[in-house]
Amino acid sequence: MPSLIRSAACLLVVSAVAVATGCGGGGGSSQAAVKRVRGPHFIFEAPTSVSAFPLVNAYRPALFRAVTTELDRTAGQLATRLNGKVVDSKTVDVAGDKVRQYQISYSSGGQDYEQLITFFLRGKTEYQLLCRWTQSEQEPDACTRLVKTFTPT
Repeated sequence: MPSLIRSAACLLVVSAVAVATGCGGGGGSSQAAVKRVRGPHFIFEAPTSVSAFPLVNAYRPALFRAVTTELDRTAGQLATRLNGKVVDSKTVDVAGDKVRQYQISYSSGGQDYEQLITFFLRGKTEYQLLCRWTQSEQEPDACTRLVKTFTPT
């Protein structure tokens, strides 16, 4: 699926923005004010990021196994580019759909990070839900909230 590989490059841009600006606010706290965010085709509650990318072909649930293989490879490539590693990969339920989620550990600018990426595919759109925190902190509640409240519209 060439669009997923191309999306990995876009994800790197999203990751670079997250590294530069931080995920979930500053002040050293993993807690942040919750906001309802509405995009052109989705709604979620959390101080994290969501990006949407067009797919060349429409995704169908019957493609999940093939897409999983490609996403596993894409997450590994992203981890390699970040000089990190995929420390967890799993299938989770988001808005009633089976999706893939990856946790990547990496270092940047002398700081160690964890990054949670959830790939949600529906129709001709790929959504990438991203949450990042420092390894010295626990995973922010906002990461769980993002996955639980994300709804494509």
